[in-house]
Amino acid sequence: MRHVSLYRKWRPRTFDAVAGQEPVIRTLRRALETNRVAHAYLFSGPRGTGKTSTAKVFAMGLNCQASDGPTPEPDGTCESCRAIVNNSSMDVLEMDAASNRGIDEIRDLRDKVNLAPSQGRMKVYIIDEVHMLTTEAFNALLKMLEEPPEHVVFVLATTEKHKVLPTIISRCQSFDFRRPGVALLSEKLREIADAEEIEAEPAALTLISREARGSFRDAEGLLDQLASFADGPITAARVLELLGSVGSEALLETTDALYQRRVADALRVVDRLQNEGKDLSRFAGELISHLRRLMLLPHAPEVALAEVGNEERAGLEEQASRIPTAEVVRVIEALGDALSRAKRGGDPKLELELTFMKLARDYTEPSIDVLLSRLETLENALANGGAAAVVPPPRTEEAGFPDARQAAIVPLHAGERDSETAKQATPAEAVAPEAARHAGGDLGDGEPEESGLEHGPERGDGRDRTVRTVAAQWEQVMQDLKDRKQALTAAYLKEGGARPVGFEGGLLTVAFSQEQDFYLREVDKPQHREALGKVLEERLGARPRLEFHVAGTDGPAVTEVSAAGISAEGANDSAMPVRERSPSPPDTVEVDPEEAPWPEEAPLLEEAPPLEAEGPDFAAAPERGVGAAGSGEEKQEADSIIQDPREVLAIALDLFGPAGGVARDKRNEGG
Repeated sequence: MRHVSLYRKWRPRTFDAVAGQEPVIRTLRRALETNRVAHAYLFSGPRGTGKTSTAKVFAMGLNCQASDGPTPEPDGTCESCRAIVNNSSMDVLEMDAASNRGIDEIRDLRDKVNLAPSQGRMKVYIIDEVHMLTTEAFNALLKMLEEPPEHVVFVLATTEKHKVLPTIISRCQSFDFRRPGVALLSEKLREIADAEEIEAEPAALTLISREARGSFRDAEGLLDQLASFADGPITAARVLELLGSVGSEALLETTDALYQRRVADALRVVDRLQNEGKDLSRFAGELISHLRRLMLLPHAPEVALAEVGNEERAGLEEQASRIPTAEVVRVIEALGDALSRAKRGGDPKLELELTFMKLARDYTEPSIDVLLSRLETLENALANGGAAAVVPPPRTEEAGFPDARQAAIVPLHAGERDSETAKQATPAEAVAPEAARHAGGDLGDGEPEESGLEHGPERGDGRDRTVRTVAAQWEQVMQDLKDRKQALTAAYLKEGGARPVGFEGGLLTVAFSQEQDFYLREVDKPQHREALGKVLEERLGARPRLEFHVAGTDGPAVTEVSAAGISAEGANDSAMPVRERSPSPPDTVEVDPEEAPWPEEAPLLEEAPPLEAEGPDFAAAPERGVGAAGSGEEKQEADSIIQDPREVLAIALDLFGPAGGVARDKRNEGG
């Protein structure tokens, strides 16, 4: 006699044989008993859960000839029942919508539904995988479901209910078939094995049930395959060999190696499994499932042990008691990423090895947020005087220091430099050497004291920290401009060597290299200013005012006022840029600053009006200063101020020359 597959031989023939679907069976039985049969039913659920088998049993109950009407207990021996089982009944038609999904097939079905049953009481149309129908076919089927003949019952089956049109679902009684658990599958397999006289270990049946993933058909097919594969009883080792799975010992060994940071042992497990011909992607999935059970066991043991046999529980519980849940979660996340990369085409062995190295060695990718947080912490420590001799400070320009700055700017004396932690001086001790240095005097030992600008920390008012923050994000600002399709603005800034050099009172000063002043004039145009301002506004929270100038000291370049030579009493808190006078060329007229008119009551470095000139480079920033520090200093500061309009001509001739100018020459050279 020809062999019949177990899943076909053991297909349910009565409602009692349908396992794991009690709510569905109870409703259908009650409908047959009370003769309250609907015209359309929709069975949905995972594959192998009994949807089509239940539909056939329901059809047998409707047309069983052993009873006078619909019955929940078909005998299975009458002519109608045997015809339904053998798929030869003229009144029960099974249609595969996956291969008959067009509107023509549904139209043909519509022409046949009006025909009366040939043998039984009802005509039953079972449409499997109904979600595969086209939209036009669904619309044609909808008309039949709205007004079906009295002798017709439709049973629609699908594994993807969400793809069925809502108008179809609303016209059917919907039943959801549940996925059976490992215990129920093992029990069913034990029943089949005993009836078929197949020897099988409980552990082997558990592995088969777990591999079936809730499908009765898959579990029965695996049991049938193992019965032919195994010479003797079916053991867990034979099941693992057939499926290509790894045993629980390898999973426990790998988990312990990762937890104990024994990377060599973990890598050896991977290499051994590959040499044995195991599927490493499958191994990664099984390891994730094992770790999931470890994660759930301390919190929900009934969930964690639902798919575990009795022989595996001892090792699982012992390992769960040693490994913290946080560590398990970390490994699951890393393995999940590795498995995703392997499914996208990566080498499974390489992905596992990289992941094991990272897990065992605690390799982590650098985080920008963490780095910025550390920089901010360091800046705060420096601002509060945490490291007095580590970072050179900017110029100190005011005599009245805040408390934090007084304690931070004090230079370390010789004895203090040799100690690990130098004690900070009092505010009075901080101001005294600073004032003496500004006045040009020496300290008591005859040697000039080292400038506090060389060894003190950053200013504590926050402006320099803001400048450093903008400078640190300058490359990102360029990238943001490119992302906003403002690549020309970014190119001008980059080629011009632009960099932020000051940020005070909402004014951001950007310096260009002296040789690239052409780019300064381009960036100073409104469209480029607007583009840069928008990006800075997003990063700083408010749009700053922008000032561009040329860095350097040659020619009419903009430089910053040095703290040296300014008295401590009048030291200004902001180092404003001033224009240094350019040496006059031989063919220009030199104007003696002493002969130029001098405002009698105006203090040195008083705010001067901006220079008027044709070129944009002549927009000088306002300068501010405070009282005089002696006649010599007055003369030195007077030399830095343009006293006569004729000096403008001299500077222009020196910068541009009589033949057309630096910018034009540079453009010609670049062309």
